[in-house]
Amino acid sequence: MKRGFTLIELLVTLAIIGTLVGVGIFLYSGYTVTAKENACFQNFENLKRKINANYSLCKLKANSGILKLQGQFWQGKPGNNINFSCNNSFESIADMTVKDFTNYAKNHFEDFHGNIRVYTYIGDPPTDGDIAYYPESAGFMLRVKCNGNVKRYQWPRSQ
Repeated sequence: MKRGFTLIELLVTLAIIGTLVGVGIFLYSGYTVTAKENACFQNFENLKRKINANYSLCKLKANSGILKLQGQFWQGKPGNNINFSCNNSFESIADMTVKDFTNYAKNHFEDFHGNIRVYTYIGDPPTDGDIAYYPESAGFMLRVKCNGNVKRYQWPRSQ
């Protein structure tokens, strides 16, 4: 009498392993999409905080009324260092802060340069991970698109 597995037992074992792998890949895919979306929305929240912080620094006249920022990250190259005067409007401070933010914020949805793209116009960003901003009549509006969902934030005109 020989000991071993029958062909049926091996096939059943392979079917069970295959099913578990299929479920695991499906769940992993969902986790990565959720993680990208969360990272994208976190970029948006960090940018809002950075705009508010830079505006507050300027109002307090900290750093002698000068913000040390970088120009916009463009075509794989970091922006130039800029000494930005705090004598400007909220919209100007927010504009330069958004451009500075492109130097270290990553777009998790695509890998064109690695950094996020920003658009200066009224409307939602065209692709996931991008940011659009514009000083509108009601105030400065910031938008982000993450996994097809758009999140908006508007500062009141009084700032």
